[in-house]
Amino acid sequence: MSRWRGLGLAAVAVLSFVAVKAVPWALGFAGGKYLYETVMGSHDGSAKLTTFQVSDQLLSQGFQIFKAIKQEFPDDYDGVVQKITAVASAGGGESEVRNTSRVLVADLRHKYAPLLASAPDGNASEALAAQLDMLKHVMERETPATCNRYLRDGPVALSMPEQDFLMHMDKIGATLFHAFGAAKGSGLRAAAPVDQDWSLVADAFTRNGGTTAEIDAIASANQDFEGLCPAVAKLYTAALSLNGEPGRHIKTALLYEIAKN
Repeated sequence: MSRWRGLGLAAVAVLSFVAVKAVPWALGFAGGKYLYETVMGSHDGSAKLTTFQVSDQLLSQGFQIFKAIKQEFPDDYDGVVQKITAVASAGGGESEVRNTSRVLVADLRHKYAPLLASAPDGNASEALAAQLDMLKHVMERETPATCNRYLRDGPVALSMPEQDFLMHMDKIGATLFHAFGAAKGSGLRAAAPVDQDWSLVADAFTRNGGTTAEIDAIASANQDFEGLCPAVAKLYTAALSLNGEPGRHIKTALLYEIAKN
């Protein structure tokens, strides 16, 4: 059982490598591209930008993460819009706008991560499934070595991101903020996984074809193990297969480790 407690800690560390870079990177990319390709192209100078214009374009460009933040945390959304508008109006370049967006999203993620232990199972499942979908997307398009680097380094390990990739990133961010919002009002008791919960994950992992070698590779984040990405995908799948409170405990624990970093 100690092996599986260790696996849980190692697995969330692998997940956090992706999330730390992926979620704020996606919002930063969208924010920077938005201001300079949409707003600047349709208005007479950055100094005349208003928060209404910024918000209108953020919500109309198709990125769900902005809509999720506005829906779940409207005051925080207004703060994001105001700060992005201020940076652009002061003459900040695309890089500065992108960096501002990164910091803002990271701050919100850290602020609300402690709520995740009370997230309903449905919302936790959606957020973890988004992580699995992204990993499968990378596995289908990249070599095993590149996929392993993606687990360690996030999007910087990949070549120029295509639109499908950005949509997956957006889904990761949006489902995470919806999970934050659902947790805030759920009234569910926060509970960490216990040995019995991890035992259920172990059984599900094995049924899904998981091996001892894959367990060891996940636990050590072994970049030389060619099957690291498939192994992590099996872990996600195993967690998602669990129902009831044990499943909720595992999923919310994984998501907390993603969000807190």
